[in-house]
Amino acid sequence: MSGLSLPRWAGDAAVGLALALGGVTLAVLAWPIPRGSVGNPGPGFMPFVLGLALVLLGLACAVRAVREHDGAAVVLVNRKTAVCLATLLAAALTFIPVGFVPTVAVMLSVLFAVLGGQPWWRAILFGCGASLALDVVFDQLLGVGLPAGVWPF
Repeated sequence: MSGLSLPRWAGDAAVGLALALGGVTLAVLAWPIPRGSVGNPGPGFMPFVLGLALVLLGLACAVRAVREHDGAAVVLVNRKTAVCLATLLAAALTFIPVGFVPTVAVMLSVLFAVLGGQPWWRAILFGCGASLALDVVFDQLLGVGLPAGVWPF
C-alpha cells in the first residue's frame, strides 16, 4: 500500500467529529438569526435545526466507528488524491483573477489525464472543449455571469 494510511475506524471517527464540528459551527452562526417557533419558523430555524442534526449524526458516526473498531487500513493520501487536491486548490485560487474558461480548461485537463487516465492530448482537447461548452451554457444561455479574467469574451 503506497501513500499515507490509517485504520478505517480512525478515519470514520475523524469524519464524524468533523461533521459534528461543522454542525456546531452552523448552529452557532444561526443562533442570532430569529428562529421563530415550530408553528411559525423564522429564517434561522432551519439552519439551527440542521446544525443540531449534524452534531447528533456526526457524534453517532464517531461513536459507531470507535465501537466497531475494525483493523482494516485505508489509504488516506496517494498520488491521485494529492494531484486532485492540488488542482482544486489551484483552481480556487485562480478562478477570479484568471477567469472561468482558462481555469476550468486547465483543471479539467489535469483531472482527465491524472484521474481519467486519458492521454494528455485528449485530456487537453476534452478539457478545453468542456470549458468552452460550460461557458456557453452558463454565460450565454443561462445568463450567469462568470469571471472573465484574461478571457477576452
